[in-house]
Amino acid sequence: MKRTLLFIAFMSLTFAENATAKTPIAGKVTKAIPKFTLGVKVGANFQELNSKADFKQGYNAGLMGGLFAGVHWSKVGIKAEGLVKSASFAYTDGTTSIGQGNVDVVYLDVPVLFEFNILPRLWVQVGPQFSDMLSAKSNGNDVQSSFKTTDFSGVLGLEAKLPLHFSVGARYILGFADINNHSVANANETWNNRSIQLFVGFRFI
Repeated sequence: MKRTLLFIAFMSLTFAENATAKTPIAGKVTKAIPKFTLGVKVGANFQELNSKADFKQGYNAGLMGGLFAGVHWSKVGIKAEGLVKSASFAYTDGTTSIGQGNVDVVYLDVPVLFEFNILPRLWVQVGPQFSDMLSAKSNGNDVQSSFKTTDFSGVLGLEAKLPLHFSVGARYILGFADINNHSVANANETWNNRSIQLFVGFRFI
C-alpha cells in the first residue's frame, strides 16, 4: 500500500512537470516556465473518529510532519506530500472488545493537492488524500485488525508562502471511507476520520 501511495504522488508530479502551458502572443506560442519546490513541514494534527456512540467526539491533538514536492506556475500548481501523523481516539465505554481507553494510531498520508493563487502569497489547496494506517494500539495491545487500514479523504486548505522560504497554513480533511472493519463486538457504526491541521513549512528550493 505504501508503494502504491508513493507511486500515485510520483505520477501526479511527473504529469504536472510534463504538462506545459502554451499561450499565443502576437502569432507566436510561448511556454510558461514552471517553478519547482521541495521542502519539509511540521505541525499539529487535530483529529476525531466520527461515530454516534463508539467513540467520544472531539478533535484530539497529535503531531504531523513530512516532505512535500510540487510544481507551480504563476497562478496554479500541484503538490504531493508524504506525511506521518499521530492521533488518539477515546472509547465512550468498555462494551467493545478493544476495551475502554484510548486507541492511538499512526498514519502515512499522501495528499495530492491542486493549488490556486487567490491573493499575493496566499494559495487555496484542494484535492484527494490517500492514507495507510501504520499502527493502532489500545492499552498496549495491537488493535489494527479492528480497522480498515486504508482511507480516502478530501482536503481543503489555505497556505501562505512567506519570505525566506517559509510557509504557514491550515487545512480541513474529511474522510470519505468507513474504516470500521466490523470485527469488533457491539461496534457496528460507520467510522470516518476528520482532521484539522496547522503547519509550518520550509522550502529548500
